[in-house]
Amino acid sequence: MADGPRISLGVALNILVSQRSCPGAKFSIMIPENGGFGSACAEEVIRKFAHEIISIPAPTLLVEDKLYRIENKINALRFAGNRKAILADSDTLILRTLPSSFLFRDVPSVVPEHGKHEFPWERLHENFNLNMSSVEVLLGGNEISNPWMNAGFVVCPNAEQLGNVWRTIAEEVNNLSWVPERWPYLDQISLPLAIAALSPERRFQHSSVLPEKFNQNIFYWRDDQHYVKDGFVIHHHNRVKLLEKYVPNVIIWVRELYPIIDNVIAELRAFDEN
Repeated sequence: MADGPRISLGVALNILVSQRSCPGAKFSIMIPENGGFGSACAEEVIRKFAHEIISIPAPTLLVEDKLYRIENKINALRFAGNRKAILADSDTLILRTLPSSFLFRDVPSVVPEHGKHEFPWERLHENFNLNMSSVEVLLGGNEISNPWMNAGFVVCPNAEQLGNVWRTIAEEVNNLSWVPERWPYLDQISLPLAIAALSPERRFQHSSVLPEKFNQNIFYWRDDQHYVKDGFVIHHHNRVKLLEKYVPNVIIWVRELYPIIDNVIAELRAFDEN
């Protein structure tokens, strides 16, 4: 998803790194009808390397009376066609070739979130005529939880199918006043429900859980995080200084072929938050 300078620059950085780590990858970039790149540098990279650029409808969901632009990522899948796809947030970096035979399963698969949030999961499952899962996941912060999953790295056997079900469930969850924190978590509340709806037993299964190596978060408040370099995907949240600290060799490696990475990082630095 490319929409505005911060997100578009993240996409450009993701693409440049992936040109080296996953040379066979094909990037489909989605842009909402009322959006734009917002950065000439990001646009140059995206137009040069993207496999396709697709215009998608602008978000329409209002969550707690605020336009929910995160709907863009759901719409990205809805308009990606019925193909296998990975939905990756703009603020992720793919450090090494992804093991596609491990990732693509009969059901969509996702990575657990970092921090724990409590939701009325049993009532939500009943509302959608789904079976409550017995699966527990280990969150990034080492807490045990019902499936509370991150929407930043989603693997789909059928992108369009997941996108349509996810959008339908998100719209209904948004109308349930008894569900807390719909802003800003509507997408992530509805994601495990959508996956359950597409699973044979209409319940979230172990096969939908990916290891945290596919979503290694880095934060300023956390102690030494050099372990992230051993994962497949870094979720960097635009912490440019942390990327330079923990994976400087990746930046150097990409710069050898694509020196424009320095311009992308320089512009992205404006969105770095301590």
